[in-house]
Amino acid sequence: MTGLLQRMLLLALALAAPAWCQFGLYLVNGSLEQPVPRTYDFGSVEPGSSATVPFRIRNVSTATATLDFLTVGGSGFSLGSQPPLPQSLAPQGAVDFTVVFQSAGTGSYSASLDSSSISVLLTANVPVELTCLLSTDEGVQPLAAAPVDFGAVSLGATATRHVTMLNQTSVALTAPGPLVTGPGFALSGPSPGGTPVAPTGSVAFDIQFNPTAAGAATGAVSIGARTYALTGTGVVAPLPNPRISLVPPPPGSAQQGAVAVNLDAPSLTAGSGTVTLTFLPAPPLPGATVDAGIAFASGGQSATFTVSPGDTQGHFGAGVTAPFQTGTTAGAVTLTAQLGGNTDEQSIIVLPAPVGVTAVQGVRSPGTIEVDLTGFDNTRTAGPLAFTFFDAAGKAMGTGAILADGTASFAAYFQNAAGGAFALQAVFPVVGDTTQIAAFEAAVTNSAGAATTARVNF
Repeated sequence: MTGLLQRMLLLALALAAPAWCQFGLYLVNGSLEQPVPRTYDFGSVEPGSSATVPFRIRNVSTATATLDFLTVGGSGFSLGSQPPLPQSLAPQGAVDFTVVFQSAGTGSYSASLDSSSISVLLTANVPVELTCLLSTDEGVQPLAAAPVDFGAVSLGATATRHVTMLNQTSVALTAPGPLVTGPGFALSGPSPGGTPVAPTGSVAFDIQFNPTAAGAATGAVSIGARTYALTGTGVVAPLPNPRISLVPPPPGSAQQGAVAVNLDAPSLTAGSGTVTLTFLPAPPLPGATVDAGIAFASGGQSATFTVSPGDTQGHFGAGVTAPFQTGTTAGAVTLTAQLGGNTDEQSIIVLPAPVGVTAVQGVRSPGTIEVDLTGFDNTRTAGPLAFTFFDAAGKAMGTGAILADGTASFAAYFQNAAGGAFALQAVFPVVGDTTQIAAFEAAVTNSAGAATTARVNF
C-alpha cells in the first residue's frame, strides 16, 4: 500500500510540475521589466508615508495559462491596483498590479506576495525619523512622492516651496538641518536644524528658486540621511507694456513737447525700446511728404529708452523724457513706443493755422527798402502779400498797402520743401529819400487766414 501511495504522489507531482514555471514576476519601470528576487525590499519609508511598487505577472510558458489568485499577506502591505481574476493569459500575456506599503509605526515589516506558481517575501523598514511633507497647490504630499518642481520662473523673480517636518513617531526627535544645493536653489529664512520636535509636533522651512540663467535647473535638498530632487526652469521674463505720456501735449506747429514712456507693471528684466515719430499731412498739401522739423531734440525721428528690473518708466539716457518738435506742417504727428514686441501710440493733431512769423526786419538803403521775413506756413498755401509803410508820425505812406501775389513762388518753393518753414525777402525800389520811411507792417495770407506782423521800425 505504501508503494502505491508513493507512486500516486509522484504521479500527482509530475502532473503539477509544469504549473510552477508558467508565470514570472517582474518589476516594472516604464517599458523595462526586471525579474523579482525571492525577497524584495521596499526600503526605508518615512513614518506616515507610503511606497507603491508596480509589478507585472507574465505567462512565460508556451501554452495558455490561468491566473486565478493574487494575495498579499502581512502588516502594512496591501494590493493597490489589481487585475480581475481568474484570467486566462496567452503565451507572453501579462497583467499589471501594484503593492502599497504604509505604516505610521516605526520598525521592520514583512509580507508574503503569492500568486499562481509565485511566492515572494516583501520587506520594509520605518525608521525613527521625521516625516517630510511638501505643500502644493493640490494639497500636502510626501516630499519623496516626486521631485520638488518650482515650474517656470522668470529671471529676476523667485518661487518658494514650503516643507513641513512632522513627528509621527511616539518619541521626541531633533530636526536635522536641511542642506540645499544647486544653482539658483537656496534655503529661505532660518534653518530649523536642532529644533526639538515632540510627538505630533512639526517644524517647517522654505526653499526658494531664483534662476541664474534661462533653461532647466536641478538641485537637491538633503534632510538627515535622505536627499530629495529639486527642479525648475528659468525663463526670460516678458517686458511690460509701454504707455506713452505726453508732457505737455503740444497744441500746434513749431512747438516743443516731451514724451515719457510709463510701464504697466514694474519690469522684471532689462531691455530697451524705441519711440518713433511719424507724420501724416493734412490734405491737400502738395509736396508735404516729409517735415524735417518733426524730430527729437537729440536728432532724428526715433529715440531709444532703456528699462531695468524694478523700473516703472523708460529712461532716455539720464532722464525719463525725450523732447521733440511738432514741425511746421499741419497733420497728425504720431508717437509710437515699442518695447519687447508690445506697442503703444498717441497722435497729436496739428490743425491748419495762419502763417506764423518767427522774425522780421527791415533794411533801409539809398534807393531801396528791403523787408526780410521768416516764418512757417503749415498749410503750404501762402500767396497774397501786403506791405504798409509808415512815416515818422505813424501815418501810412503813399496810397496804403502795397499788394503782391506770391502764390506761384510759394507753391514752387513748398513743392520741394521738407516742412512749412520759409524765408521771404522783398525789395522795394524808392524814388526819393528813403529816410522818410520810418516803419512798416507785413501781412501774409494762406488758406487759414491772414497773419500781420507787428509794426517794425527801421
